[in-house]
Amino acid sequence: MRLTIFWRAILAQSILIALISCIGFYAHSKLNEITQLGASILEVDTACIREEKQLIKIFLTELRNGEKYLLFRDKNLKAAFLQAGTDFNESLERIAGLADSPWEQETLAGIRASHERYGAEVFRLPAAGKPEGKSKRTEISDDVLDRTNELIRYREQVIADKMARSRDEASSAAETIHWVALRGILGAVLLAYFFARGLSTPLRKLAREMRRVGRGEFARSLRIRAPKEVHELAESFNWMTDKLAELDKLKSDFTAHVSHELRTPLTAIKEGSSLLLEEIPGPLTPSQREIVEVVSGHCQHLFQSISSILDLSKMEAEMMEYEFVPCDLAAVLQKSIQKVELIARSRRIQLECSLTKDLPLLRLDEKRIQQVVDNLLNNALKFTPEGGKVSVESILNNGGSDGHGQVQVKISDSGEGIPREELNRIFDRFYQGASGNGKSHGTGLGLAIARYIVEGHQGMLWAESEAGKGSTFIFTLPLLKPEGELH
Repeated sequence: MRLTIFWRAILAQSILIALISCIGFYAHSKLNEITQLGASILEVDTACIREEKQLIKIFLTELRNGEKYLLFRDKNLKAAFLQAGTDFNESLERIAGLADSPWEQETLAGIRASHERYGAEVFRLPAAGKPEGKSKRTEISDDVLDRTNELIRYREQVIADKMARSRDEASSAAETIHWVALRGILGAVLLAYFFARGLSTPLRKLAREMRRVGRGEFARSLRIRAPKEVHELAESFNWMTDKLAELDKLKSDFTAHVSHELRTPLTAIKEGSSLLLEEIPGPLTPSQREIVEVVSGHCQHLFQSISSILDLSKMEAEMMEYEFVPCDLAAVLQKSIQKVELIARSRRIQLECSLTKDLPLLRLDEKRIQQVVDNLLNNALKFTPEGGKVSVESILNNGGSDGHGQVQVKISDSGEGIPREELNRIFDRFYQGASGNGKSHGTGLGLAIARYIVEGHQGMLWAESEAGKGSTFIFTLPLLKPEGELH
């Protein structure tokens, strides 16, 4: 099941939100735990230590008052002793309320018992100065002080343990959040990459196929794995190319059929015009001859156009047959130059020819290559202004890019040049560029046919041009090969 772009975006955002939420909840729980440890230290442990130290101070005050009372038997000292005992018990109760371990409760019970024994010893009224009473009270007071100090040390250790635990929890939480965040970011980047790639890759393929369709390559089918919307777009594109291919075939069939049907009556008109011009049926007046010559000229032009259309149809269908024979390319070039010499002379155009000496024989269809050269030369003359220059050059290359020798032919003119945006279009069917006088002539099939012919000879044809500096048409032909390698 293909997810739509909408649900892919929702899924990606949901994963990111879930990741951020998990990190947030984890950080909150750890922070809450650390906060609780800190609150416990402040509210319980620190308060407990403060009360225990206060307990020691109260007990020391009680000891001083008790010993003085035993010496002086003063009522004020007795009252102060009793008040200190009361304060001691109240402080002991507050400590008991804060204590949260059985050991502390047990120790507090021992302190309470020792304190009561101390009070009892004071009021036994022993004779002043007798050592046995004093040593007993000292033993009891030392026990109270020792137990209280043990409580303080215990609470200090508890605080140290809680601080260490808080530090460990903070370190663990930071490491975990760092680990999760780092991998989460990596996962988010990978998710975004695959999400973007899942869209951009099929769209690039679709754009590439659309450019090919724009060049007239209809017999293609696009198969891609993509989100539902893009997949439906690709299916629509395939449907469109199928329809365009059908229309293109119908157009080609229609053109070939009409051209074929027109060729027969045109041949009859052409032959009839020739017979009239030869005055076989009878003499013609000057006006009649002029009319027949116009009819014959237009008939010849129409006949050539139809022949070009039929040839192109055969070439596109790969039904064109070539008669390859060993041929002298230099002779073909010279013959084409001779055909246009009078035209060049009438327009004061300089014709230059630079042909490689001892050019080897090539296996060519001489008639078709002659057609290519004639077309390129006629175009060069048409686009060259009066007083300009047209040059023909051949170059022998014994090691082409394919590892085989080839001959390169360049036909250059000194015209206005071809705009950069038109360089790839001039070889399209029915495309007509503007001529030197601003008008266009012909059917726009000459260069398309020329390219088909050159490629049929396993060569290449292309154009190079710079605005204001003229154009150069270049085609290559392979050197002579054993018969049967060219088709």
